[in-house]
Amino acid sequence: MDPLAQLKDIHLPSNVHNYPIAPGWWLLALIVLALIIYGVIKLRQYRAKRKAQKTALKQLAHAADISTMVSVLKWAALQYFPRQQVAPLTGGAFKNFLIATLPTKQQAQFTQLSGENFSSVYQSNAASQSDAEFTAAAQLWLRHALPPTQELSTNAAADATHHKMSENGGVKS
Repeated sequence: MDPLAQLKDIHLPSNVHNYPIAPGWWLLALIVLALIIYGVIKLRQYRAKRKAQKTALKQLAHAADISTMVSVLKWAALQYFPRQQVAPLTGGAFKNFLIATLPTKQQAQFTQLSGENFSSVYQSNAASQSDAEFTAAAQLWLRHALPPTQELSTNAAADATHHKMSENGGVKS
């Protein structure tokens, strides 16, 4: 007896189909797709939130005088804060609002750079050194205060209400 005679012919197995893919791969593909969609949505929200800030920074680069810079700051504040809170503010009250909306670290620097420019907006004897410092102050505010965090916008609203009440003799309007 020949031992090789007992061997059977070698047969190749049938082809393995590509489908169905294992459920784990489908789950992984679904998770990756969900993460990509989530990332795109968050990126769009981030850009939309900062659109007014970028526009204000571009306008500030072309601003020639302090009154134009104050107008740009007011426009930017109106984009992010309630209109009834920001619209009536002028001069020192507007400066106090801007300081209140800044993070604590930048408040002293903003106060130093802005100086007395908010009260002298309509005076013609403003110096170019003052313009450069005020431009730096405006850029500082636009970069660090916008878009506002929930905590800062709440603090600014409370400060504005307190300021309004003190102007009206303690009567809330």
